[in-house]
Amino acid sequence: MNNQLSMFGEPEKKSAPKITKVSLSKSIPASAEKLYDRWLIPTFAGNWMFGEHMGDDGVGDMNNEVRPGGAFNYTVIRGGCEVVCSGEYIVIDRPNKLSFSWHENGENTGLSTVEIQLEQTDEKTKLRVTLHVDRALVDNPSTIKQQWELRCKRLAAQLSRV
Repeated sequence: MNNQLSMFGEPEKKSAPKITKVSLSKSIPASAEKLYDRWLIPTFAGNWMFGEHMGDDGVGDMNNEVRPGGAFNYTVIRGGCEVVCSGEYIVIDRPNKLSFSWHENGENTGLSTVEIQLEQTDEKTKLRVTLHVDRALVDNPSTIKQQWELRCKRLAAQLSRV
């Protein structure tokens, strides 16, 4: 039997990205509801996710549409340049789980997805952050993990003062 499509060549086979999961956890003295708000309300997110503790970050416009499929755009001034951190909310399960994609200036930085899980016990909430890192773009995911550890440390410090 003659394959009529053979004149177009073989279809390109794309290799699946090699995703590595990097996790970190922290116990934070706040309710899961309060902690969840700190991830979704732009003013709160800007105060712990970006800023001096991350180097020379300055915070610009912060916008989001909180719903599955909704987008967020956070403008950060880094090294005198404007960087737009953006993504799409994948899972919103208040106050237990949140998952979203992550891009900087519309490009894949190697960090494809951020997942958070919250588990409240008494006066504290255990925060577990899982970072999905594309090993084809990032040789050593420890730098990305360190950035998010700094962010979570700042988040915990802010909530311990409230």
